[in-house]
Amino acid sequence: MATAAINSKQCFICKKEKASLYSCEGCSEKFCPQDLPKHHEEHVSELEKIVTDCDTFQQSINEHQQDCNHHPLIQQVNEWERDSITKIKQTAEDCRQKLIKPADDNIAEIKKKLNQFITALIKKRADLDFHEIHLNKWRLLLEELKKKLEQPRNVSILEERTSFINKISIITNASISG
Repeated sequence: MATAAINSKQCFICKKEKASLYSCEGCSEKFCPQDLPKHHEEHVSELEKIVTDCDTFQQSINEHQQDCNHHPLIQQVNEWERDSITKIKQTAEDCRQKLIKPADDNIAEIKKKLNQFITALIKKRADLDFHEIHLNKWRLLLEELKKKLEQPRNVSILEERTSFINKISIITNASISG
């Protein structure tokens, strides 16, 4: 009698005591053979949501790449150009070209990381080898990539005051440190 109380096991979902329980490595809970597939199905569902978010994010990257002229820094350059149209057209065009390269580089880097991420997700999904810890890590990685798309690193605008026209130029960290 006393031995049975010490060795009693209870399924996390159905709360029934079972002789055979299986531990989930992700949440460390124990599940009976009937409820373990349900628990795993929750993981599969969460993975599908992440994959859908990846697809949506990939589409967003493509839209950003096709519409670089709506980037906030380029809009600032365009406003400056309108204010000084006749005297600064060439400078404005030079600035646009300097902004597009870092934006394209940023998008290319994000696409590369996203493709590697998607490849890993597809493998894990095919192998059915993941749990909550993986799902949380993947959600965070996807959010980090989304932030990098909206906020490219190493790019800003420097406006130099002159006696007649405010001159602008593009500053990157490479220019500052190099």
